Amino acid sequence: MRCHIFTLDDCGGILNAQEIDCINAEEALQLGSAAAAVDPVEVWCGPRRLARFEPERRQERPISRLHELLIVAERRLREGEQHISQQEMVIARLKREERDLALAFSILDALIESQKAQLEERALIVAELEKRSG
Repeated sequence: MRCHIFTLDDCGGILNAQEIDCINAEEALQLGSAAAAVDPVEVWCGPRRLARFEPERRQERPISRLHELLIVAERRLREGEQHISQQEMVIARLKREERDLALAFSILDALIESQKAQLEERALIVAELEKRSG
């Protein structure tokens, strides 16, 4: 009997797929349950899903991933602040040189809008972390 064991990420995407030959469905289920130590696993025989196994400590992984996302969001915010500051310096230089500022202000507006989106993303991550911890 040809079966598949799929290791899944937190969103249900496939991280790894293993094709195995089993004597019966019970053997496939035993192999699948052993594989679910860290990530969720689904066991399929042909077009039929036999089971889904979750790791014992399911709560630890999403929180650590959320912390990673928070670190990335905060890095993006710092970089955004630097880009805005640099663009403001470009505008000041162009103003001193009495050059056209339309494009420079347009770029600054885009940077500010991007920064707002990053702030919203960070707020969502923080809210999710608070929800899961408390």
